[in-house]
Parts: sequence; structure tokens; C-alpha cells
Amino acid sequence: MASAAPSRSASRTLSAHELTRRDWQVLHSLALQGPLARPVLSGLLEPFWEPGARTLDEVAGALIARGRLTADGDTLALTEAGRRTHAEVATLVDAGRACLMRGLTDDDYLRTVTVLDRMTANLTPGR
Repeated sequence: MASAAPSRSASRTLSAHELTRRDWQVLHSLALQGPLARPVLSGLLEPFWEPGARTLDEVAGALIARGRLTADGDTLALTEAGRRTHAEVATLVDAGRACLMRGLTDDDYLRTVTVLDRMTANLTPGR
């Protein structure tokens, strides 16, 4: 299926760096925002995390164990290794996004995402 190809490509990029999509979202959020308290980070990520998958505590624990995050009380921050990993993966993610968007405008992307969101809402009970 062609629509699954970008997701598979992103998954391969992440797995080559021993990351899951959730790991990446945590690293990327902390790289953009700086150190964050767990509740704040959880609130930022909640719209993108489906129920039943790994929790923020599980993701953070794994990233801490691999030396990519530190925890000072309730605050999570990138380590130097986490910053390096983020920088390496961000370059690859950006290249993949540029390839995906080749020949498309920002308006094309926005229209597509809006339509897909409406379609998902139509199939989601109670939405």
C-alpha cells in the first residue's frame, strides 16, 4: 500500500537509532521546548498518543536507561547523547519529509490533513 510507505520509512529511520515513534516524540519535544515537567510533556504529547500504547513514564524510563534523558524530580531533559541522537535523526526525518512533500504546497498538505481528520472523525463513534 503506497500510503504506508512514509510510515515504514520513518519507522526504519527511527529503529536504526533504537527509537520508537514515541521515543522520537519525547526527544523532539524536549529538543524544541527544553526541560519539561512530566505533566506538561504529557499534555503536549497526548493528542498524538493513542490509548493503550506505552506511557510517558515507560518511554522516559527506557530513554533514561539508554542515557538519552535525565530526570530531576519530575522534570525530564535531554542528555548530551540525547541531543546528539536528536540532531542525527532530525536530519533524516527532515530529509524524509522533504521527499514526501516534493511537488506539494503547504496548502496541499493542510487540505489533505484536514480531509483525513474529517474522515477519521466520521468513523469515530461520539465524535
